[in-house]
Amino acid sequence: MVVRSVTVLLAALMLPPATASTSALSRASSATPAVFYVSPYGSGTDGLSWATAWRDTSRIDWSVVTQGSHIELDGGTSTCSVSPYDFRRSSPNPGVTCGQRYRPFSVQSSDITIERSAAAGHDGTVVIDGGRDIPLPNCGQASYSAPSGAKVGIDLNGHSGVVINGLNRSGIIVRGAQNGLRMGGGAHNTLRNIEIFDNGYAIGHSWGYSTDGNGVLMGGRGNSYGRLLVHDNGQDEFHSDSAGYNESWSWIGNSWLGAMRQHPAHPGEPFNDLQASGQDPGCAHADGIQIFAPSATMTGLKISHDVFGPGLNQGFYPSDGGTGATFNDVTIKDSLFLDVGSHNIMTDNRVHGWHLSYDTIFATQGGMEIPGNGESAMTHVIKYGGYVDASGGAWATSGNIWYRGDPLPGGAAHRNPQFASVPAGPLPSLASLRAANLTASATVSGSPLHSWSGLLARIDSLNE
Repeated sequence: MVVRSVTVLLAALMLPPATASTSALSRASSATPAVFYVSPYGSGTDGLSWATAWRDTSRIDWSVVTQGSHIELDGGTSTCSVSPYDFRRSSPNPGVTCGQRYRPFSVQSSDITIERSAAAGHDGTVVIDGGRDIPLPNCGQASYSAPSGAKVGIDLNGHSGVVINGLNRSGIIVRGAQNGLRMGGGAHNTLRNIEIFDNGYAIGHSWGYSTDGNGVLMGGRGNSYGRLLVHDNGQDEFHSDSAGYNESWSWIGNSWLGAMRQHPAHPGEPFNDLQASGQDPGCAHADGIQIFAPSATMTGLKISHDVFGPGLNQGFYPSDGGTGATFNDVTIKDSLFLDVGSHNIMTDNRVHGWHLSYDTIFATQGGMEIPGNGESAMTHVIKYGGYVDASGGAWATSGNIWYRGDPLPGGAAHRNPQFASVPAGPLPSLASLRAANLTASATVSGSPLHSWSGLLARIDSLNE
């Protein structure tokens, strides 16, 4: 009798939740997120098909784009065959002689996906063109005239849960704006398979022109930046937004930050930064990642399978002494530094919780500074040349190799890693650094990315 009562009671308690759950699942499965289309060949009405597609990214009707919506961008039939763009006169010019050009736009909804189309006849290169097709001037260039370009190529406008995906390497290109992409304060956004280059603006001086403006204005917690080629922008490839948005727990992976354009009068120097040769009249300092805002201590930033350089001033620079911005608990793994001009890795402020593993730091110039105020770790790193400041704190180390320059902290071995090919000279050309093969035959330490081209091959292997 007691057993029967308990059984009936349990059945009575379990039935309503099961019924409610089934009903909720039914409602969820019947609610299909909307798919919208953008194409210059559509009628521009409701965006619900290629035939009725909105004609430009600047004409998206955001009032109907709700949470979960998917926006497909028509790349047409023209694919830009050069990636990353190399500024050669003979190369296809994205948005001008190849690809489907669109205007800059500002995202107005959260939790949406914006992708280059994979449909046949629509799967060419999508180019978000800021309005300036003439490349930025070289540092010190005497004369220059070009449109200033839009302030931002793509502005996420502080929204969260936004995915922008080019589907394969350089499937979406952002160029010619004053800043390529601006994240704002939103969280958990994803940028993937985008090439961001030649964004910035010119500044005139008595001695000629300099440049400013950045590839990506960072901001927001838990963002993912993957399979990006960010190069040759006016100042930094990644730069914190002056509004001061927290970048904690973000990830930058499978990406290249560097330069293709060598200064015509200064071999080994990028077009916009002459600091390494000592010929700088006051031009930009082109960094890979610089974070100077907010003026607070942040936590958790992951760098993975990235290549920094060539043609950068500071490679990874996430803590600024002037503002107090500081990053603890930083991971740098499986990454390659290609002869950054000043510091491959640099933090002004003392930090802890950093972990470097399986990285290769090729440094014929400059060095690395990671002063500490607590415990950090360094394992299986190769450092070739350059000075080291790892004072303060405590370092757990194993498997590290150093050759030339200063020793790494802890019990690192002094050994020639015997790279397959090493660029010659005190200021190697950008082309020779991109062609270098830093496969180490004398150790199992170092990055699995032995070359710049090795990263490009890795990105291709990860395509959807």
